[in-house]
Amino acid sequence: MEKQQGYHYEHCYAQQWNAMRGYHYLMRIAHLLNVLACFLNTLTTFVKEKGAQGFIQWLRSTLSGRWLQPAEIRARLCAPFQLRLLFSQAALSDGGP
Repeated sequence: MEKQQGYHYEHCYAQQWNAMRGYHYLMRIAHLLNVLACFLNTLTTFVKEKGAQGFIQWLRSTLSGRWLQPAEIRARLCAPFQLRLLFSQAALSDGGP
């Protein structure tokens, strides 16, 4: 994912295993910060509603917890669904799909 997002994230080669692991962790943190920056407007509203402490608790539980609940997945799979493709206005005006 990071490779296509402009990070030019390639396999790194190092003589020390910890240096290579540290590089990968830093790249993951950079990606996390980039995603948070992309959703800054939504996050600003969320922080105003929940407060800074509430946002930190939510972020920590999101990063450390299970996102998918088996009962919710079963219910969604049993319910009828429809897939829809969404195109941006820019893609349509450039002669895209």
